[in-house]
Amino acid sequence: MENKLTTLRSEIEGNLSRSGHSLASFAKVSGLNRGSLSAILHGNPPKPVSLGQLDALTEAFGYPEGWFYPLYIDECFNDERVSRRRVEPFLIRCAAAGRQQCVDEIINRIMEYPKPLDVIYSVAEKLFTSGLIQESRALYKIIVEQEQDSYSERLAVSQYRIFKALGVIADMEEMLRAVIAFEPFRGRLPEHLQLEGLLKLSNVCFSLHRWTDMGKYSDELRSLATGIYREQLWKKSGRRAEELQLLRPLVLYYAQGHLLKATALTKQGNYEEALAFTDLYADLGWFEMLDDEGLRLVDAFKSFATGNRYTLELLKGNIEVLPEYTAYLAEHPSEVLAGLVSILEAANRFGFSADHVLERFSREMAGFDQFKDYINIDRIYRLGYQLAAYYLERGQIRLGVTYILQCLKTAVQLNSARDMIDCVALFEANRGEASGQQLIKYSELITGLAKKQGPAEEERPLSGIAVRSL
Repeated sequence: MENKLTTLRSEIEGNLSRSGHSLASFAKVSGLNRGSLSAILHGNPPKPVSLGQLDALTEAFGYPEGWFYPLYIDECFNDERVSRRRVEPFLIRCAAAGRQQCVDEIINRIMEYPKPLDVIYSVAEKLFTSGLIQESRALYKIIVEQEQDSYSERLAVSQYRIFKALGVIADMEEMLRAVIAFEPFRGRLPEHLQLEGLLKLSNVCFSLHRWTDMGKYSDELRSLATGIYREQLWKKSGRRAEELQLLRPLVLYYAQGHLLKATALTKQGNYEEALAFTDLYADLGWFEMLDDEGLRLVDAFKSFATGNRYTLELLKGNIEVLPEYTAYLAEHPSEVLAGLVSILEAANRFGFSADHVLERFSREMAGFDQFKDYINIDRIYRLGYQLAAYYLERGQIRLGVTYILQCLKTAVQLNSARDMIDCVALFEANRGEASGQQLIKYSELITGLAKKQGPAEEERPLSGIAVRSL
């Protein structure tokens, strides 16, 4: 059914002839109105076919869904204009069904008409809001490439949507390119998308270890959230309060702005200043206009602050908090991965034993491979590297080398040149103690890395997550 030498109507008539149906009998079988069928086939000009009618025809003839799609494209166009009433739902249907050839042909046809980006942007937005994030990206990229007004909101939103789609991927180079592409457009978005964009920028910079940039974007997030909050209080005092059209509660952006700032300061070694910012999201009971979800978030950030204070105390050398921190992590399993990274970093820095902690959370550690998002994959790398250093320092060389190899595998997955170099240097320093099997594994990883650095791979799907604790 890919033969484009025929037309939709000649194909319908051919199927009617082969089935032996009259218009009247086929109208009963298909559930379509006989008059509509006659107008479609014999009208002058012929009546256009709706997408619903196309589905009914396809089912009545016994064909799989999409059988007539290549022939339906002509129904969406005429010499004067694009039929948005038909082309938009059809393009959405083709994108959702993975009919890329049809999508490409429709887009090429749309581009021949005036104001093609109006249609493409409208379809992209409908795909995005319906959850078809990856399917929308190609259309947003067309907007980015073709939009003539560099200050248009449509261009800024398209850049944001492409950046927002970044998520379930662990490729540092691609994430950095995404930050560079979106960053200039962050201030041109509507406020509700600015909040989301700044939150995403801060989170991605966390994974890229760009602490200065992370601090900058978290500052902007705090400033914007604070400004919106004050504006809402002013409107409320004047009895002009209106419902905020935000994607998430305002208190989340306010609290995350402070948490992310504290995280950036912690990574830069500014522990006292980080503690001051931690105090600012530890108790948000004063925050007004909280619904049930907002109240839940206030409690959640109070808990995050407790865990992050333990982290800061450990990193400053206060080892006495370790039992309390261990108990906290036992009560908050979602924080175990991030907590273990901090505990092992402190153990390596100050020389104390973390064996009892590792034994306590051995079951949780065995389940870390379930994480697929870039933030936690980066944490898995950092934990593995700290474990490698921990065991090497204690003379357990083979175990340390095992963790080096695991880290190298993760670094390749992350496509992080910095981390790959660190792993190779650490392995080479301990090569003489590696087993034969470990040497083979190392050779395989290096060979795979060489292949990965060859021709560009096919683009992989993207998606989002928020940093919750240090």
